[in-house]
Amino acid sequence: MDFVGGGSGGLQRQFGNTHPTTPDDVLSVSFAFTCTGGGTVRLTFTVADKDVPSAAGTHVCDSTVFRRGIDTSKPGSLGFSVTLTGPESGGYAYGYYVEKTQLP
Repeated sequence: MDFVGGGSGGLQRQFGNTHPTTPDDVLSVSFAFTCTGGGTVRLTFTVADKDVPSAAGTHVCDSTVFRRGIDTSKPGSLGFSVTLTGPESGGYAYGYYVEKTQLP
């Protein structure tokens, strides 16, 4: 899988990140997120500044991986946001990976 972008850091009550755009030929990405610390996170996503409710979900911060496929066929930014309940003592890491591309 080709890597599109990602990051990591310490948990906070609210955080997120927006990538300005995905490559032109990318039709969908796989978003992977993991966290530690025992709290619960609620994840929401946007593509081209529009909410993607079908990708939203909750995840317990126990080192397992939360994964969602996200349609990116509309050009524009790609973002996620997190709301944490529970302790801020853990960390997180995420990445976007190419799932589907446009054939030449």
